[in-house]
Amino acid sequence: MSKYNFDNIVNRYKTHSVKWDVRDNELPMWVADMDYHVLPEIKQAIIDRTNVDAYGYVECPQEYYLAYQSWWNRHHHVKLDTSWMMFVTGVLAGLDSIFKHHVKPRSGVIVLTPIYHAFFNCIKNNDLECVPCELIYKDHQYDVNYEELEELLKQDNNKTLLLCNPHNPIGRIWSKEELTKIVDLCDKYNVLIISDEIHCDIVEPGYEYTSIFSVTDKHIALLSPTKVFNLAGIQTACVVIKDKALHDKIQEGLWKDDVGEPNYLSPFACIAAYTYGDTWVKELNEYIFNNKKYVINYLKDNLPELYPIDIKATYLMWIDVSKVNPDSELFVKDLRDKTGLFVSKGKQFDKGGEGFIRMNIATSLDNVKDACERLKKYIKKEPTE
Repeated sequence: MSKYNFDNIVNRYKTHSVKWDVRDNELPMWVADMDYHVLPEIKQAIIDRTNVDAYGYVECPQEYYLAYQSWWNRHHHVKLDTSWMMFVTGVLAGLDSIFKHHVKPRSGVIVLTPIYHAFFNCIKNNDLECVPCELIYKDHQYDVNYEELEELLKQDNNKTLLLCNPHNPIGRIWSKEELTKIVDLCDKYNVLIISDEIHCDIVEPGYEYTSIFSVTDKHIALLSPTKVFNLAGIQTACVVIKDKALHDKIQEGLWKDDVGEPNYLSPFACIAAYTYGDTWVKELNEYIFNNKKYVINYLKDNLPELYPIDIKATYLMWIDVSKVNPDSELFVKDLRDKTGLFVSKGKQFDKGGEGFIRMNIATSLDNVKDACERLKKYIKKEPTE
């Protein structure tokens, strides 16, 4: 019997939620934000902090780094030294600061597309060039185009690879062999890897993600509990760098950018998550997997013209809609206008995303069923109520 009830979701209408600030008839399944009740120990940790009637500056306690260390050791078989870690107010904040203080202006940042759209803003805003290396999509599966990747790595101006591990939006878990191949190529051409591993704990039962630190300790990882425990509003993450000279340089940059100090709540929410969240995450992944199976089976039986990629990580379904409309931007707009189902357009994830939609299934099974029915009404041109 399950300890947690993921069917019982939070009513977030009129709570200033970015996700749920929609019209009454709309079902938002776009942004990577879950609808489940938070782990009770996280809530209690926040309550305990607010019971101290002064909300001034706080230091990040050693327990914060020890919580990361313990979680990665227990769940991912990786030993991280706490001296490698730096607090940052979010993965994107950390990425921005690294780009600003370490990556040479106007140099190239290689990304494997389609990839998380916010990366493009980080690259552009720091006067860097985005260099896409499109993933190979064949027989509804994705692979790295290693030949093209090596050609891009050879170019003197390209000195950074921004990796998404597991990969958003395609839900791909990179294997140890794949990561080793990528690392070896980057080391060959002296290219720094920045590995965003924020989705690492959301995996299908029976599968495990492989951290970049499982194959090397030369590069950078960005870690956070915010995706798996739905703490984006808490703003907490960790930059992990073993090399002391690079570590100290990035730490100085984080402080200069005012993103290296925690708010009053963030370290303590993180500590509670990584201390008490083992069973919660296990049951979460089981629930999301069942939601995914429902979508796959429903589309197979009712909408075979849509093809869901068999994701192994994240709670974001990546669905090929190209047989209906190769322009996902038009598809998504029309779908929302006619049915109220609000999903993400694959086009915003750059090359290779044009004919796809991304749908967030980290909600109740009832909402997932509702979304599938709305898709059916839209594709079959059935009248809406």
